[in-house]
Amino acid sequence: MNETIAAMATPPGPAGIGVVRLSGPAALHILLRVFVPNKKAGPDSTAAESEPALVSHRIYYGRIHDPASGAFIDEALAFYMKQPHSFTREDVAEIQSHGGMVNMDRILGAVMDAGAVLAAPGEFTKRAFLHGRIDLSQAESVIDLIHAPCEAAARIASIQLTGAFRDSISDITTLLVTLRSRCEAGIEFEDTDAVDAESCLPLVRETLVQELIPHIRCLLQRHAETAIYKNGLVLVIAGAPNVGKSSLMNLLVDQEVSIVSEFPGTTRDLLKEYLSLDGIPVVACDTAGIHDTVDPVEAIGIARAMECIDRADVVLFVVDATRGLRSFEKDFLLTHGPNNVIAVINKTDCCSEEQVHAIAKEIPPGVLCVKTVATTGHGLDALKKAIVRQVAAGALPPSALSAGIPNLRHKKILEQVEAEMEACVAACDTHLPLDMISDLINAAISRIGEISGQSDQHEIYDEIFSRFCIGK
Repeated sequence: MNETIAAMATPPGPAGIGVVRLSGPAALHILLRVFVPNKKAGPDSTAAESEPALVSHRIYYGRIHDPASGAFIDEALAFYMKQPHSFTREDVAEIQSHGGMVNMDRILGAVMDAGAVLAAPGEFTKRAFLHGRIDLSQAESVIDLIHAPCEAAARIASIQLTGAFRDSISDITTLLVTLRSRCEAGIEFEDTDAVDAESCLPLVRETLVQELIPHIRCLLQRHAETAIYKNGLVLVIAGAPNVGKSSLMNLLVDQEVSIVSEFPGTTRDLLKEYLSLDGIPVVACDTAGIHDTVDPVEAIGIARAMECIDRADVVLFVVDATRGLRSFEKDFLLTHGPNNVIAVINKTDCCSEEQVHAIAKEIPPGVLCVKTVATTGHGLDALKKAIVRQVAAGALPPSALSAGIPNLRHKKILEQVEAEMEACVAACDTHLPLDMISDLINAAISRIGEISGQSDQHEIYDEIFSRFCIGK
């Protein structure tokens, strides 16, 4: 990490402000080769004329110049942060200029001509991790925060960024290290009275059963309660042709995205739109009408609809109230419900209450049923509540969010740690030798170290930081 890296820290394209960030031992020197503070930035001055001292963590106004020709590029604000008081714990500099792709390219080019190298994706955050500024779980929370699909997901990522999850993992690791030390002492002094080796097994078992395993399970439960806010859900609208699927799609997303027509087969491919229900990010999919057809194009659309149904978190199966519940529709509800299917009886304004009630009675037990008029919005609130009730029964409300397991990688590691701890309990119950129990505890310590980045697995680091954008 002897090189000084640079990258745009703001998205490319027209903008009022653009930021170029530098980090590394030559950050200040490079900044002063391209930037002249206002007190020295006369019309004929160049950055190469002098290197005035800049005070760390103070913002300066001045001009950006080409380091080779001295040509003026733009007016800008600039500052530098002396290590270790920066995000990367290296010397860091930033230039805040007018935005725009061409202008930002000129400034970044000047910085690179002055000695910087282009940063790789996520390299700033990776340097913060390698310098001990954050652990690996906090580094991952940065990308989770950037890509948060809803406010609740952003709140979860913010909590992890403060180190709440890191602290939980540290507590678990500390207890495991204490148990390993106790076992090793029992092995070392087995033939003396200094340590009672026989007391090690009950102590290890009690700590695992009463403290460590419950702690792990609590974290895993919290992941189950919060995962929906990060991952969102896939909502599929399905049913026969002309039952009102496209009208329902337009109603849910509150805009005309699906073509509504009296002719069957209008929708032949999947149509996806994004919305939010009670803070839960949702991908809504309008699908082709399910029916027997000899049209090969329609058949492809129907096959895709069935594939989408199989992957869905929630299926809104729409039934036309004017036609009644047909046999294939009842078979679908029996086959796919009640776990993730909501029966939507649509067009209820076109028939009597008795007819609608008769259809509702035919819906298989356990399948949620909602009555709507997609063209007017009647029943929309009830439908939204049914969707949330179907998928969020085990989820925490956004107001109750706290530290948990940020992502699937952490969840899988903790599941493995839990299994290793349970194996250790079984080893204690069968009175296996202390050295074998110590090995099991050590395996759990190594495994949990993968979360914070304490284990030496550079391929994991490379994969994680490659998901970042350049400049972060």
